[in-house]
Amino acid sequence: MNSRERVLCAINHREADRVPIAFGGTHDSIHREGEKKLFKYYHMDDGKIVIQDPFQQIVYPDKRLLERFQSDTLPLYSKAPSGYKLEIRDEGDYLTYYDQFGTKMRCPKDGGLYFDFEKCVLADMSYEELEKWQMPDPADPARFAGLREEAKNLYETTDKAIVIYSPCWGIFEQIYALRSIEVMYLDFAMNLSSIEMMAQKVLDFYLEFWPRCLAEVGEYVQVVQIGDDLGSQNGPLFNPQIYRDVFKPRHRALIDCIKKHTDAKVYYHGCGCMVEYIPDLIDVGVDILNPVQVQAAGMDSAILKREYGKDLTFWGGGANPVVLSQGSVEGVVEETKRRVLDFKPGGGFVFASIHNLQGDVSAENVEAFFDTCLKYGVY
Repeated sequence: MNSRERVLCAINHREADRVPIAFGGTHDSIHREGEKKLFKYYHMDDGKIVIQDPFQQIVYPDKRLLERFQSDTLPLYSKAPSGYKLEIRDEGDYLTYYDQFGTKMRCPKDGGLYFDFEKCVLADMSYEELEKWQMPDPADPARFAGLREEAKNLYETTDKAIVIYSPCWGIFEQIYALRSIEVMYLDFAMNLSSIEMMAQKVLDFYLEFWPRCLAEVGEYVQVVQIGDDLGSQNGPLFNPQIYRDVFKPRHRALIDCIKKHTDAKVYYHGCGCMVEYIPDLIDVGVDILNPVQVQAAGMDSAILKREYGKDLTFWGGGANPVVLSQGSVEGVVEETKRRVLDFKPGGGFVFASIHNLQGDVSAENVEAFFDTCLKYGVY
């Protein structure tokens, strides 16, 4: 069974020869410092760091690492809009860049591990100014230049399952990326109509983007990623009724749009405690849940599989990241074995880290993590 067949079995709730492994995408790659450790551990002196996402400082893993850990997936991305070029700038104590919307990000030069928001482009705008503000053109031809050829090449020259990722943040997340988290929460409390207006702007962006994008790649991809982080470690980030009134109908419209243009499964990325929202996500058509933060409240792997395993594929959930970062090799083996055995029965499980492997995870623990899945993930 090849990688694509293996993943298709899993996301269609069938058992393959083994649990498929995802390594190298937006939510299941590794931090640059972690890859450096792997290069040293495997004596890959010629290894080169290739940054995939400047915000998270994660990499496109070296092909030899993808082969070593037997990854079954490959990421695919649309292109930058015309007139935008990512430029990392040196500003004294910080490295900075602007995203395609104009929000400024920064990372400390001394010991910085990732970028964070410095100045959100719409933070100081009034309601009237927000109404007039326009998202970048979602149908800009530059976004799709060469994309069909790239997807076709991956499909025909590899046996990997192809995941295409969203070009920006989720409907909820993009609001705070534009407005700032502080201003967004004030809007939740004092000006909910601005939240609804911004949510519609982001939805309208995606309702134009995805038909155009999937016309290029829909026949070649097996998974389409969307998402919104709705949970903290202990519960929802905001009133669930606001989710159901404002965001759920827009998630439904977005997923309906995607499924009109491809047979690929819809993968939803939502960090934290998601148990409050899992029935809602199933209701709007989500097929795959990621990253499955098993250490968050109510997110026990055995319970999730029992309650929702017939409706959702779990993509992630491979091991508590605290164990990966701070535990021994033996602890990683036991933790990973537990999660694999909880999630694997009947298919519906793609093994991956809970979000990206961080820079403080040892090479030995990364190796134990993937090798334990290969050992105990066999059907």
